[in-house]
Amino acid sequence: MIRRFVCLLLASFTSVVAAQITPSPVTVPEETMRRLLIHRVKPIPPGNLRIGTENVVMLKATIDKSGNVEKLQMLSGYPMLVPTALEAVKQWKYRPYEVNGIPRVVETTIRVEFSKASEGGTGTPAPQAEAPVLVTAEDMRDRLVYKVAPVYPPLARQARIQGTVILSIIINKLGEVRDTQLVNGHPMLVPAAVEAVKKWRYIPYESDGETVEVQTDVQVIFRLPGA
Repeated sequence: MIRRFVCLLLASFTSVVAAQITPSPVTVPEETMRRLLIHRVKPIPPGNLRIGTENVVMLKATIDKSGNVEKLQMLSGYPMLVPTALEAVKQWKYRPYEVNGIPRVVETTIRVEFSKASEGGTGTPAPQAEAPVLVTAEDMRDRLVYKVAPVYPPLARQARIQGTVILSIIINKLGEVRDTQLVNGHPMLVPAAVEAVKKWRYIPYESDGETVEVQTDVQVIFRLPGA
């Protein structure tokens, strides 16, 4: 009897410890996870379906520590588009989300948009400019062929302000930086970082044998002498 009680006590203790060791998923905003997306499959709606104003499917997703989509749940959307959205998003791949350098399981929302029907009413999606291909910063670093160093802002230097500015950029088919968006960085350092990065040049990126626009992240580091 005593032995059985001890075994039950140990089992209960082990379960409690395991529950404490296994961290719960981290809730991360959709915008943050979008920047970590490295492989995206476009949803293809049924050919006989005319898409009107209800062309968005919202999904709740669980992404594992390796960046794979593990679970999906519909939040809202036109029912006939949901299966296609689920099938596409299952194939998406993310860079692992890290907390203090440790990969974590993530819960987030995903917005899947479908092209609207053309004005002619044939049910054929209206032509749209293709979205830039998401490429990791590591992959694009090797394609950087011309880099301009930022000019340290005098006021920031006087105030002993230093740090790293992270920008999300779009590189056009010629390898030129055509757009920049701030991700993180000190306001006094951002203008100099943007001004420099706009002059950077890359080897054009190809996907499936065609030159495409690319979206990636870059880091611009500001360090004071002797710091």
